[in-house]
Amino acid sequence: MNSLPSLLLPLFLLGLASAVDLDLKINPDHSLTLTSSLYTIPHLCSEFNYATSNSEPLTYNTCTSHKDYYKPRVHTVKSKNQTHIVHIPKDAEVGPTIRQTFQDYGEYFAFQVDVDALVPFKSNLIKAITDGELIIKGTSNSEPKTILIPFDNDIISMYQSRNLDSNADNLLKMTSSYVSPFYNEQTREGVVIGSLEHTVWKTGLEFHAKTFRLEDNNYGVHKLDVLAGLNSLEETRDYIEHGWVNSQQAHHDDKANYLASPPFFMGEFEDWRDGMEVYGRSQVRKGLEMPEGVDNVVGWNSWGVTQFGTNLENAVAASEAMKELEDVGFANSFIDFDAVNIGFDEQAKLVETTDQNGQNTGVYAAPWSYFSDDLDATVSCGGETYTQFSLVKKNLKGEPMKALDKRINIPGENNYAYDPTHPGVLCMALDYVNSALDSGMKLIKIDFINWGCMEGGSNSDGSHYEKSVTTGMAAYNYGMEKIAEAIDNRMVISLSMAPTFPNHFAHARRIGCDQMYGGVEFTMNQLWGGWWQKEMVKLDPDLIVFNKNEIIDVPNFLKPFVNSFKMDARSRVNKGVVHGGFYLAGDDMTNSTSVELTQKYFGNKEVNKVALLGESFRAVSSPERIVIAPNVFELASETGGKYLAVFNYNPKQKSIRVDLAKTVINGAKSYVDLWSGKGYDLVFVDESTVEFDLRGASSMLLQFE
Repeated sequence: MNSLPSLLLPLFLLGLASAVDLDLKINPDHSLTLTSSLYTIPHLCSEFNYATSNSEPLTYNTCTSHKDYYKPRVHTVKSKNQTHIVHIPKDAEVGPTIRQTFQDYGEYFAFQVDVDALVPFKSNLIKAITDGELIIKGTSNSEPKTILIPFDNDIISMYQSRNLDSNADNLLKMTSSYVSPFYNEQTREGVVIGSLEHTVWKTGLEFHAKTFRLEDNNYGVHKLDVLAGLNSLEETRDYIEHGWVNSQQAHHDDKANYLASPPFFMGEFEDWRDGMEVYGRSQVRKGLEMPEGVDNVVGWNSWGVTQFGTNLENAVAASEAMKELEDVGFANSFIDFDAVNIGFDEQAKLVETTDQNGQNTGVYAAPWSYFSDDLDATVSCGGETYTQFSLVKKNLKGEPMKALDKRINIPGENNYAYDPTHPGVLCMALDYVNSALDSGMKLIKIDFINWGCMEGGSNSDGSHYEKSVTTGMAAYNYGMEKIAEAIDNRMVISLSMAPTFPNHFAHARRIGCDQMYGGVEFTMNQLWGGWWQKEMVKLDPDLIVFNKNEIIDVPNFLKPFVNSFKMDARSRVNKGVVHGGFYLAGDDMTNSTSVELTQKYFGNKEVNKVALLGESFRAVSSPERIVIAPNVFELASETGGKYLAVFNYNPKQKSIRVDLAKTVINGAKSYVDLWSGKGYDLVFVDESTVEFDLRGASSMLLQFE
């Protein structure tokens, strides 16, 4: 290859707002260089683990393996908006051919690596980009940033805003699950890279900030890996390595065996936020359309205050309370039992009440979880009896694995994960779903399902019961698709503790865990980093509770301190409004004070109208610190309305400034405070900057013409 000239292959991709010419250059060392008007990847190589039945795992790299393994040539093929770079081995009898494919989709391109060989093989790691650099053109006032996306919403996972000009982040590896944007906070220009399919592989990006050898205000990352096979206890909750994926017979050659990475999205955008939304819309598989007759999920859920103590009386009282709010947006409410020990006979009685009130009833399930230490216990389903030991996931030594963190060792709370492919597990899950349907349930909240993604299976060698399933993500898809098939869109499927992807078998997903009280800031962190998921599913911001401030009881002497950090009632409602998805109360409606508070703060028709638009706000700016949520969120509604939500998370009064030039309300002179219904003139501190004074732990919801 060293004797061959470099090849330029223009792909002529279109960016979101303007045409982008992307040049693909093949270098003498067999690496690729991608160059666009905004960014450059100067040395793109791909890499994968490869093993056969007769060999130990080997690593092949499209750049470094050429010297000893590949012929000194690279084929290029262009057809149907695709460019293929084909790396051909010296001896096809002993090793694989590697193909790098670039597919033009207009707003972005997809990049995929696939491998084929004459013998069956397997892999548990494919790096579409390995040890790469991403250099982005900056400006004199660049604020280079990225977002680290959590794998799931468990263990108080938060979206992290990281600076790409930080020396600390140059030294420390950063990991983002699925996707990351790399952008200039000042101009909002940026690049988005992420996976588009989540059937078998856990995917993500690993990188370091690049803070040296940069010119002309440029910024970027180095040691960049864009990979399928992400795996760690911290990121993916795994104790054992990513499962090995077996090759399949290739379509193009009945003698060949084939294996591909997921396609990876790569695009440049004038506004990185638009890029994240394009990424969401471009997923190979997106969430379900809502069941017929259901536009919004409003109502009540039992996990707010009564929790495990919920009884039929609580639920009936909630039904009656929400009935009183019917004229202000709560018609067709859902009254949902969460994790409570109530049988379907009792739940059927609730259905009688909700039917009379023109409402719906929901139920809870945790099909991939076993909450006990007793692995000798038995369970029967479908005429078969199983020990719990036979159902739970095990490591390679056949030892049952606790879900979440191995350091959790509380007697009675070991929390084991089921193998979603085991027929006993599936039998129990599907029996439960069918009973819920028979009882008239219209919504099912499915919880702790991230445990189904853990690597490991129910067999004694850690493999899955279903032998064709070899990874945690594949097992998760296998089980969830069985549940969705049984439901057949007859219930709203809401994912609770769950990975961000996949979600094609659901209507909604909770964006953050257990934030139903005054902890508004945590939920707004989830919206800041995860609002783009609205392109696939409805967002669930968790419940809205007024008559309780903490998730666990604290001593009386601590309550003034705890309460000082909790936001006011309007802010708790505003939290729900700006998500544009689920809008659920959670107080104990047998308590008259709770009923009064609920009817007062859920009784504002104009506020509720914004919630019922079903549209999610997005942040105007990034956090000032790693996980501190931004103060200002905006929405340009499809109906023509324009809105700002302004939050002061600080317990003390604060003045918050907003540059209108960077918002959807640029040029506005006045607004309506939707809580009071009063109109006000904006207070300008300069030509385009306005200021809002907010008391401590409060917020505003504003509408603009």
